[in-house]
Formats: sequence, C-alpha cells, structure tokens
Amino acid sequence: MAGRRTPVQDVRRLHRGLVLQSLRDEGPQPRAELARRLGLSATTMTKVVGQLLDEGVVAEGDHEGAGLRVGRPSVHIRIQPDARRVIGVQVGAGFVQLGLCGLTAQVGHTAAFTFGMSDQPERVVARIADAATDLLARAGVPRDQLLGIGVAAPGPVDPAHRRNVLSVNLGWRDVPFSDILERELDAPTVVDHNVRSMSLAEARYGNARGVDPLLYVYVRTGVGAGVVIGGKPFRSGTYGVTELGHLRVVEKGRRCACGAIGCLETVVSEPYLVEQLSTIAGQASSRPMRDLAALADGGDERALAILEDLVDHLTTALASAVNLLNPELILLGGIFDDAPASVLDKVRAALHDKAFPILREVVRVDRSTLGINAGVIGSAAVALDRLFYNP
Repeated sequence: MAGRRTPVQDVRRLHRGLVLQSLRDEGPQPRAELARRLGLSATTMTKVVGQLLDEGVVAEGDHEGAGLRVGRPSVHIRIQPDARRVIGVQVGAGFVQLGLCGLTAQVGHTAAFTFGMSDQPERVVARIADAATDLLARAGVPRDQLLGIGVAAPGPVDPAHRRNVLSVNLGWRDVPFSDILERELDAPTVVDHNVRSMSLAEARYGNARGVDPLLYVYVRTGVGAGVVIGGKPFRSGTYGVTELGHLRVVEKGRRCACGAIGCLETVVSEPYLVEQLSTIAGQASSRPMRDLAALADGGDERALAILEDLVDHLTTALASAVNLLNPELILLGGIFDDAPASVLDKVRAALHDKAFPILREVVRVDRSTLGINAGVIGSAAVALDRLFYNP
C-alpha cells in the first residue's frame, strides 16, 4: 500500500491542478479572482499558491499591461514558463522533430533528423533518446528541470499512452516508446496519436483557444484527424482512433496502405500530389499543394482537374465529419500550411454545398495556426497535461 495517496492528498492535488489550469488558460490573475473563479476559499488558495511559489513554478507581482488603477494595485499570480521543461517529439513518416518546451508549451531549442522507411522502430526510438540528450546539453537545462517526454506517434496508441499500436504508413506495430525512452533518459514518457496531439496544441496554445468543438485535419503522407471537445481531446474506444483518412471516397479506387480500396488518403496526400504533378511538370515537387495551385491558377487544365478532384474528395470526408461532430472550426495542416487562399476558398465553397444545411452556415475552415511546430507543441501539451497540470 506504500505510495498510495490519501483522500486529503487527492483533494490538494485537485486544487493544485485547478489553479495551474486556470493560470494556463486565463493568464495571470489575483488570488482573490482565482479563488472566486474556482470556488475555493481564501485559506485554500493561500495554501495552494504558497506551495506553487515554493516549487518555483509560479511567481507573483503586478500584472504588466493592467493600465491605470486607483488605489493599491492587485498582485497577480502567473506561471513561470521556464521553471520546468518537457521535450516534445513528433514522429512522422521518415522524420522526427524534437523541441524543448516550457510550461506553456513554448518551443525553445529544437532538433530534427530523418530516417529510412524500412528502419527498425526501436532504432528510431534510440535515436530520439540520443537527440533528446543532445538537446538538453545544448540548452544547458539540468535534468531535475525536466518533467518528462511527450511523443506524438504516427498512429493509434494503447490506453496507457505508452505504445504506438499501429502505424500503417511505416508498417510499425506495438512500438514501446515509453519503455525505451524512460530507460534511456530516466524521465516519464507519455505517448499519444500525432494528429490528436496537434489538435490539442491548436485548441490550447494556438489561435483556436475557446473553439468548441475543433476538428484538426493533417495531410502529409496520410490524412489524420483530431477532435477537441470541451477543451479535451476526443478519444473514443480502446485506441481513440479518428481515421478520417480511411473513409472510402472512391468506389473503385487505389489500394490503400491499410488494405482497403479507395481511402481518402489515396487521393488526398502529399505522395499522391507529387505523383500527379510529375505527370504535368515532369519533375518532383517539394511543395506540391502550392505548386499545383499555381499551375491551376495559371490556366493549366490538368492541374485544375486534379485540384478540383482533391477538393471534392476532401470535402466529401469533411462533410461527414461536420454532420457527425458539428465542429465550430476545421483547421487544415500539413500540405495546407502554405496553400494559397484560393485553395481554402475552394474547400469552403465545396463543403458548404455538402454539409447539412443548418451546419454549413456556422462551420469555419482555416489553415493551421501553429504550422510546422504543431506536432512538437502537441506532444509537449500531452506531456504537460499528464505530468504537470493533471498529475
């Protein structure tokens, strides 16, 4: 029974988490306002804030930008972003990005590497451990400041958030990210689906804060989706799978990596666009969405037909998601990060025609606000939620 928390400790931990979450989401606040907002007594607030001050994770002082005040200025409590760190890790198809992040998921030092699609996953995770060690050393961050590691994995994860259960595009199964990284780095590790992590990043630390529900769609090697409802990532069933990319949109289409026929990601993905562009331009493209749009806007009929088919297939899937989930906002990331406004306009118009009438008037479509850092910030957000804000 050693190590089991008492009810009193559970209550204290709950109060601590509530205060930290409020400071994270609402910004610096006076103690009295915090107490009113959270329904806590002044005595309880004094104890909680005192503990957090002793830990060094919050500070108090006059709130900058508060404007002129009559009488004594209120003393605000605020999070100290650099008091503790987490390492956020995004694992994609052939690449890894790492970032050293603070308590508000702000990205500091970064690192990245590529790997072969046939590389053994355990070897890739070992390289992540080496890169994380180098990152800490380069930033001069002592180990006792590191709360842990967050991993945005390329596919569903187990309920304990320790293993990548399946990565269709990489051919990985049951990759023990947490076991390996905890052994190598001696730091707790939390694993979640990469696109669900990105959706959390956008909802919590991007310009989509307060949006409810939020649907985030990431298009790169495949098509992934993440949903945030009530400020929390939606995780249905055993593995929390939201596989928008494997909706069938072409009845007699291509064979997908998942084994099915005509999945969305067979006709809406970066490899597909690169292939289609090579038939038009005769060469590969590193920014296929932008290049395809430029050709289409320039009057190339083949490019325009490819773009219209892509928009048609994508919005067929998005309309299903809108009708089922009723999101307030859809954010498009990955290859849409640098897509011109004309592409987003086409998506909005096509979705408007396909979604249920009362929903089509309220759902908005925009590009990702965090861009290439969405995965790193998302994995950091996952780690912070589990290890700091909701321990």
